[in-house]
Amino acid sequence: MYVKASGTPVFDANGEFRGYRGTGSDVTERKRADEALRESAEALRRSEAYLAESQRLTHTGSWAWDPRTEEVLYCSEEMFRIFGLDPRKSPPGRENFRRQIHPEDRDRVRQKFEQCLRERVDSVEEYRVLLADGTVRHIASSGHPVVDENGELIAFIGTAVDVTERKRAQEERERLRQLEADLAHVNRVSMMGELAASLAHEITQPIASARNNARAALNFLDQRPPNLGEVREALDCVVGDSDRAGDIIDRIRDHIKKAPPRKGRFDLNAAINEVIVLARSVITENGVSVQTGLADGLFPVQGDRVQVQQVVLNLVLNAVEAMGSVEAGARELSISTEQNRTDGVLVEVPDSGPGIDPEHLERIFEAFYTAKSSGTGMGLSICRSIIDAHGGRLWAEANEPRGAVFQFTLPSAGSPAPESDK
Repeated sequence: MYVKASGTPVFDANGEFRGYRGTGSDVTERKRADEALRESAEALRRSEAYLAESQRLTHTGSWAWDPRTEEVLYCSEEMFRIFGLDPRKSPPGRENFRRQIHPEDRDRVRQKFEQCLRERVDSVEEYRVLLADGTVRHIASSGHPVVDENGELIAFIGTAVDVTERKRAQEERERLRQLEADLAHVNRVSMMGELAASLAHEITQPIASARNNARAALNFLDQRPPNLGEVREALDCVVGDSDRAGDIIDRIRDHIKKAPPRKGRFDLNAAINEVIVLARSVITENGVSVQTGLADGLFPVQGDRVQVQQVVLNLVLNAVEAMGSVEAGARELSISTEQNRTDGVLVEVPDSGPGIDPEHLERIFEAFYTAKSSGTGMGLSICRSIIDAHGGRLWAEANEPRGAVFQFTLPSAGSPAPESDK
C-alpha cells in the first residue's frame, strides 16, 4: 500500500510544541497508475525505436496525410532519408517530397495519386526520386484511404520502400539473360557455319531432284499427245522437292536469326528428328551410324524449340567430332527419349568415342573450358544454361563399354502431344 501523509505542527498558547496534526490518504491506485503510465511510455518508446530500426533495415518509410487540409500528419525519419531530405531542416510538407520525384515520373505519379483520391482506392506506384547529388533511387509506394463513419475521406496513409538494390539486381539479371541469349545466338551461328558444307548438300539434293523432275515434265508435255498423267506426277515431285529444300532453309533461318526466346508447347521427338536431318551429312561423312529410340506417346515439353534443338545439335556434333578421333571400332551414336515420372522427359545421347576423364565430367560445363585444340569452350556451358533456364538438368556420365553419354531432362507440359503437334 502507498500512503500520502501531510501534517502541520501544533503549538499551545505559550508557544510550546505539542505535536502534529495531519491527514493520510491511500494513494496506491494513483501510484500504480503512474507506474503503468511510465511503463506504457517506455514500451511506446521501445516500439518507436524498434519501428524506426525496422524501417531503416528494410528501407521503408511511412507517412500520413490529411487531404482536407493538405497537412502531413506523420512522416517517419526513414521517409526523409529515402527522399534525401533532412528532417531537421525540411518541414514535412507534401510539396517537399513531390519535388524530389524524378521529373520524368512526376506528372504520372501526381495523376495516379489524384485518381486514387477521387475514387478512394488504394494507390500502388513505382517511380524514381532524384537526390541533390544526382543519385537516382527507385521507390515502390503504396497508400490507403481512411474514411470516417460518415464515409468522408479524413486521411491517406502509406509507405514508400527504397527498392533501388532490387531494381539494380533485376537489371543485372536481365543484362545477364541478354548476354546468355547473345552467346547462344553466336553459338548457333557458329554451328551453322560448321554445317555449311553438309547443309549445302542437303539443299542441293532436292533442288537437283526438282530440276530433273521439271525437265521430265517438259518432255512429257512435248509428247503427242502430251502425257498429262506423267506431267502431274513429275510436278508433284517438284513440289515435294521444293518443300524439302524450303524446310531445311527455314530451319537454318530459325537457328541463325537473332530473336528473343519464344516458349511454347512442342513435340520433343519431332524437334530431335529435325536436328538429325540438319546434321545428317556431317554424321554420314564421319562414318557414324545413328540409332534413335524416341518414346511413343511422349508428353510435350514447354520451352523454346530452337534453343532445345541447339542443345541437341551441340551434343550430336560434339559426339561426332569425338568419335572422329577413334580409329578402331564402330562409331555409334544413339539418341533416345523417355517419359520420367519425377523429372518429366529424359533425353540421352550416348556415343562410342574416347570418353571423358572422370575428373573432368563437371568441368566440361564450365565456361571457356575445352579439351579440344579448337573451339571456345562455350558450347556445353551455353547448353547447360539453356536447360537450366527451362527448369531441367544437363549432365554427363561414362558410357559402357566406352564413350560418353550426355543426358538432360525437361519438365513435361501435360498430356501426350496430339498428332497436330508432331
